[in-house]
Amino acid sequence: MPSTVRLSVLTALLAVFMGWLVLGHAALLPWDPRWYLTAHTAMEVFSVVVAMLVFSTGWHGIGRDMPIRVALLSPAALAVGLLDFGHLMSMPGMPGVAGPGDAGRGIEFWLLARAVSAAALLAAAFAPRERTVGRRVRGWAVLAALALAAFGYWLAVADPMTLPATYVPGRGLTPFKIGCEVVLIALNALAALFLLRRALVTGLRTDRYLAATAAVMALGGVSFASYARPDDVVNLVGHVYKVIAYLCLHRAIWVAAVQAPYLRLQRSERSLAESEAGFRSLMECAPDAILLVGGEGRITMMNARAESLFGVPRETAAGLLLDVLVPPGAGDAELDCRRLYGPAFPADVRRAVMPGGQQVAIVRDLSERRRLERALVEQLTHDALTGLPNRNRILEALDEAIACARHDGRTLAVLVFDLHEFRKINSGYGYAGGDDVLRECVVRLSGVLAGGDMLARQGGNEFIVVQKHAGQDAATALAERLLEAVREPFLVGGQRVFLAASVGIALLPDGRCCAHELLQMAQVAMAGARAEGPARYRFHTDAMALAIRERVDMESLLRHAIERNQFALQYQPRVELASGAVLGVEALVRWRHPVLGLVPPARFIPLAEETGLIDDIDMWVLDEACTRASAWRAQGLPPLRVSVNLSARQFQQAGLAQRVQAALEKSGLPPGCLEIEITESTVMRDTAEAASVLRSLKALGVALSIDDFGTGYSSLSYLKRFPIDVLKIDRSFISDVTVDANDAAITRAIIALAHTLNLEAVAEGVETAEQVAFLRENGCDEIQGYYFSPPVWPEQIEELLDRGAGTDVPLRTTA
Repeated sequence: MPSTVRLSVLTALLAVFMGWLVLGHAALLPWDPRWYLTAHTAMEVFSVVVAMLVFSTGWHGIGRDMPIRVALLSPAALAVGLLDFGHLMSMPGMPGVAGPGDAGRGIEFWLLARAVSAAALLAAAFAPRERTVGRRVRGWAVLAALALAAFGYWLAVADPMTLPATYVPGRGLTPFKIGCEVVLIALNALAALFLLRRALVTGLRTDRYLAATAAVMALGGVSFASYARPDDVVNLVGHVYKVIAYLCLHRAIWVAAVQAPYLRLQRSERSLAESEAGFRSLMECAPDAILLVGGEGRITMMNARAESLFGVPRETAAGLLLDVLVPPGAGDAELDCRRLYGPAFPADVRRAVMPGGQQVAIVRDLSERRRLERALVEQLTHDALTGLPNRNRILEALDEAIACARHDGRTLAVLVFDLHEFRKINSGYGYAGGDDVLRECVVRLSGVLAGGDMLARQGGNEFIVVQKHAGQDAATALAERLLEAVREPFLVGGQRVFLAASVGIALLPDGRCCAHELLQMAQVAMAGARAEGPARYRFHTDAMALAIRERVDMESLLRHAIERNQFALQYQPRVELASGAVLGVEALVRWRHPVLGLVPPARFIPLAEETGLIDDIDMWVLDEACTRASAWRAQGLPPLRVSVNLSARQFQQAGLAQRVQAALEKSGLPPGCLEIEITESTVMRDTAEAASVLRSLKALGVALSIDDFGTGYSSLSYLKRFPIDVLKIDRSFISDVTVDANDAAITRAIIALAHTLNLEAVAEGVETAEQVAFLRENGCDEIQGYYFSPPVWPEQIEELLDRGAGTDVPLRTTA
């Protein structure tokens, strides 16, 4: 049964019995006053012995420091035991203390002892539980207890008249005695309540036993306040309660001073054993070798990893000097450790001194890490596929070569070799086929190099050659040999594949130049050679670098042109030949740069297409043209159809119809007033996809035209499937239509084809009256060109329409 239940049941039973006794049932107990002296003496002797045991247990408790409650209660028990002895000896029938036994004097000892115990219990209820005291404080507490007992003896013996009478024979207890008992009952009850509350909070058995002690002492006090004669049964029952309370107090002191420290010691020993077992397990499971070394530098213990690493059993290693295996050194260091039977190995050694003076050495084998470091360096400086030095390694070598060339007064050359159309190898034969070609290419290129030249792979299908002690003639000869090396076909998948290459050459200049700069010069030269066609080589020139920088600068300026509102639209009128009326305009983008001025489209449109900026430019042109055309309609100008050119890139992107519809809705322009121009080569790349996109655009209600018709790879069988409204005849045919019979025939054929397919024919680049006459004679519907007007700004279009609105006279005045 748990102690909480036991104490609760005991206290409850004692309380019930005391209640029954107080209600006047004492006569029912079998009792003869002649038994009192013997019973009283036995119980008081037992109480004195228990009190001395409480003192002895607390005084000799485990540990140097003692809980403050034990330091308080055990000396108090000494004082109480001494006072109880005085009470025992002073009762009637006993020898007495300094005179025959007397009931009043015995009661005085009794009250003093119970006052000390009640005060000690109440103080213990409020003492800090975690507080401990040392031996010096405990000694002072014992001296105080002895002094208190001596004072009690003096009070009861030497000056008996100091205290009022407590018992009057024939009359019983005096009011003073009863009042003292009531106060003691209250003090014990108060201590019991506070100790019980603490026990509920802490859950400690010491608090539970102390609470039971105070409660039983309070219940026993009821007997001592209500008996009639010292030898009646009620008084004897109070002494029984006192014995029980003393036993509870002894148990509390035993738990606090002996059992709890012993349990803590057991837990510490168990924790220490577990820690030691954990340490040993950790040593055995550790990936590093661990060696424990004694005071003389000899090995006392090692783990399994140390056995395998040093190749020596731990039985053999025990007693060996650590220096036999691990070279001496101070602190942590990387050393070459020695196996007892075998070669040395690199290791990371860490040393520490344990609290007991024992040393520990932790040895980590670095052999695998060093191998991985070498492999990593190889990987970082060489190409995995070909085994050649990579770009990083060749740059290091090039820096060294440049320094040597400067020192010796010689020059050197860097050649960048690039294979053309290498993608078709990967696409047609897979990456494995491409890898085979690259490896074969390395074999061929290496075969034409002279001694001292270096070959490296820059990445992909580009290689770098560093030619030492070479001038322009030697570099030219090497470039020709490199190009010749790849003229022979490569065998891929059983098929003969022919490849070509380009070579860029950079000679070490006289001025300051680093490896990166020299390699960049060779790459610029290679780009120039590639632009000229396959199997070419070029030397780097300052003009090449200037062109590259200009292109980079132009790209940077172009990227900011839209956000800085630098683009503008000019419009070139389209005139109906039959009536001379302006039926539409073509929107043409212009770049007005604050420094460069008006940049021609031929200079920035190709760059925009290469960089992808053409997407943003196309959408800006579409939005601006629709907004301008809608504004002209709102001004009451004659209705016009505005045509907008879309790039091939824009046409091939998904959602083109949605973007066009959004531009129309935003501007409020009717779809019939917008014409989308697409080049012939754009729609012929993927005719099925082109037909789908054109149908989605046609569903919006916009007009569609094929620009530059006749210059691409036309397919009339597919043309009839496209929902086209207009064919625009390219200016290359119109320029010589009056002098070149072939151009005239082609122009007539395109006009006839357009009319056969119910399409409009529009001629571009019309500049002379003879051209106009030819086109009118052959039934061309509209013309566009400088003969009528060059591209002009929106304000000039408005003036042109104001002058020509409502007339049938052809307008040949240029704006």
